[in-house]
Amino acid sequence: MKNYLDNIDREALRARAEQMLDYANDARSCACRWTDYAMAKAQEFSVFDFAVFKVCLLSLGLWLGACFSKFFKKFRSVLFVAFAASWLYMFWRVFFDGEDGE
Repeated sequence: MKNYLDNIDREALRARAEQMLDYANDARSCACRWTDYAMAKAQEFSVFDFAVFKVCLLSLGLWLGACFSKFFKKFRSVLFVAFAASWLYMFWRVFFDGEDGE
């Protein structure tokens, strides 16, 4: 029997994997910087700002739903499960996940 693993250039694979890890680390650091910036900006938001943000997200979801209504009709149950799971998580975080000492 022929062993195909003998024909693999392991050094080339290792170099490619290291290159991919470098790209991933660069992307992660860029995402971290963007997230830190966004979190710093969000801390300055007022209740009105968050209300406008929610209206923006809701209107985007409704617009996308209207554009792709036939496509999303097939996935209604999946979307409902995602909604229910996220709602239950948020409900738990708000009302039942208190830190010790509060």
